[in-house]
Amino acid sequence: MDSNLQAALKREHRIKLFSVLLILIGSATILLVVDNLLISFVMAFVTNYLLSPIVEFLERKRVPRQLAIFLPFLATGVLIAFGIYQILPRVTQQLTLLDSQLPKYQVDFMNLVSNTEQRFKGFFKLYNINFSQTINEWVISKSALISDSLPQVISASVTVLILTPFFAYFMMQDGRSMTRSVLSFVPNSLFEIVIDLQHQLNRQLGGFIRARFLEAAIVGLVVWIGLRLIGFPYAALLAVFAGLTNLIPYLGPIIGAVPAVLIALISEDGMIASTMSWNLMIVTSVYFFAQLVDIVFIIPFVVAKIVNLHPVTVVIVIIIGSQVMGILGMMISIPVASALKLVFQTFYRHLTDARQTL
Repeated sequence: MDSNLQAALKREHRIKLFSVLLILIGSATILLVVDNLLISFVMAFVTNYLLSPIVEFLERKRVPRQLAIFLPFLATGVLIAFGIYQILPRVTQQLTLLDSQLPKYQVDFMNLVSNTEQRFKGFFKLYNINFSQTINEWVISKSALISDSLPQVISASVTVLILTPFFAYFMMQDGRSMTRSVLSFVPNSLFEIVIDLQHQLNRQLGGFIRARFLEAAIVGLVVWIGLRLIGFPYAALLAVFAGLTNLIPYLGPIIGAVPAVLIALISEDGMIASTMSWNLMIVTSVYFFAQLVDIVFIIPFVVAKIVNLHPVTVVIVIIIGSQVMGILGMMISIPVASALKLVFQTFYRHLTDARQTL
């Protein structure tokens, strides 16, 4: 081949590669800058991995791809609508009841704080701390913050609910063509490695996402059954909250148990035993049992085999994720770190093998 033609082809290849990198950087910037776009994209990414096994199964049965994508979306929509029809009225009813009881719970909480201050008044006087006033100001400020931010949270949730299925559908429809376009810029010497890496990443990320949602669903179900058995109020609402917060590594289970523990401590509604100590022990036992099921059965047999990360590494990446992107960063830090580890290991093996053959 003529040297000028070779140089022109290389220059064209570099221009295309630079254009792709520029598009990726621009897209990432838009996702980070525009409100609600990043969370919508992450949720669409999760939806894509949750539904892709069904789509692939239908395609193996010779169902056209458009129909294979549409049917899982339709079935998922029907299931969500059924779940909303069955669960939402209970959750809404309990939310309404909780909202009406919130002033009473605030008074009960302040009474608990006052009793605590009286019990340890020597300590607070020694360090000149007005414990009751400090906690009261904190409760008032947080209550006002929740009231002020509620309309914004509702608006953001509606936006995410609209954008997520829209992005997910086009990810599933155009994902293969986009992947082929990106792979066309990969040098021939690395093509097989990149293809294998892509399959490994898809399998690992998909398995992790499905395992985490299964884990959250089981934890929420166990909490709901436990709270229902002991006759604790707001069982459905607290179970949904426990399942969702369980997606947050390490801190999630603790955050999920806080509302129930507070109700058991401060309110007569949460009194299911003769004494406060027994009451608190029974309620915490429900959450402890849910986490025991999670730690003993779900994490070792489902999650740990997929991630393949050292516990110290997991802690470090969670801290980094929380510092960079808050709660969302904590939730996506583990799969991102696992994917980066897989990429590093693959290319390191390739470089080592190539050096040994020389």
